[in-house]
Amino acid sequence: MPDRPHAFTFEGASKSYGDVLALSRLTLEVPAGTVFALVGPNGAGKTTAIGLLTGLLAPSAGRATVFGVDVAAHPVEAKRLLGFVPDRPYLWPRWTPRESLRFVGAVFGGRGAALEERIGRELAAFGLEPSADRTNETLSHGTRQKVALAQAFLHDPRLFVLDEPMVGLDPLAQRVLVEKLRERTARGAAVLLTTHQLSLAEEVADDAGVLVKGTLVARGAPARMTARGRTGRLSELFFDLASDDGPP
Repeated sequence: MPDRPHAFTFEGASKSYGDVLALSRLTLEVPAGTVFALVGPNGAGKTTAIGLLTGLLAPSAGRATVFGVDVAAHPVEAKRLLGFVPDRPYLWPRWTPRESLRFVGAVFGGRGAALEERIGRELAAFGLEPSADRTNETLSHGTRQKVALAQAFLHDPRLFVLDEPMVGLDPLAQRVLVEKLRERTARGAAVLLTTHQLSLAEEVADDAGVLVKGTLVARGAPARMTARGRTGRLSELFFDLASDDGPP
C-alpha cells in the first residue's frame, strides 16, 4: 500500500514577535487520515502554529504546507483545502445561521439548490434547525460554536483545523463532532485540533504533540507517549513536560 500523502507539514517553522520567539523551528509531518492533537499550556505556541497553517500569520522562518501547498506562497489555494474554527468564532451578529452558511458556501463556489441542500444537512447534523433563522446575536455561545463547526464542514475540506472545538458544546454535540470527524478521516481528510481537555486528546487523537515554550517536546500516539509515565495518562505526561523541571 502506498504511503499516505502528508495532510499538513511544518518545516522548521518559526514565528517571532519582536524579541519574543513564539514558535521555534517546528518540524512536523502528519499524514492524511489522521486526527492530530496539539496540546500545551497557555502561551506554548499552539495558536501561533494554527495561524501559520491557516495563513493568518506569516512565518519568520521555515514554512507550513497543506497537502503539499505552501500556505504563505499560495494562500488562496491552501485555504480552499481548509475548514477552520478558531477558539472564539465570530459570526456576523445580524445574520442567521442559515445566512452565515449560505455566505460561506458561496465563498467556496457553492450555488443554488445543491448549496441549500448541503446547508440543510449541516444544520440538521448539529441540531441547528430550531435556531436556523434566528439572528446570531441571540444565540448562546454553544449554539454559535455549532454554527462555526457547520460552516467548517460545509465545503467538505481535506483538512480541519479546530482550535479548542469542544468549548461550549454539550455532550451530544461533542459526540456528533467526533463522529463527523472520524467519518471524514476515513475518507482521507485530516484533523489538527488544539485542546486543553487532555482526556479528549487521549480519546480521539491518533497522534499528538506537546508544545512547551514554542518547542515541540514530545510527539507520538497518546498511548505510546504515556506508556513511559507512572499512571499511563496523558495528563501526567503533560504536567511533567510543562513543568519548570522539564521532561521526566
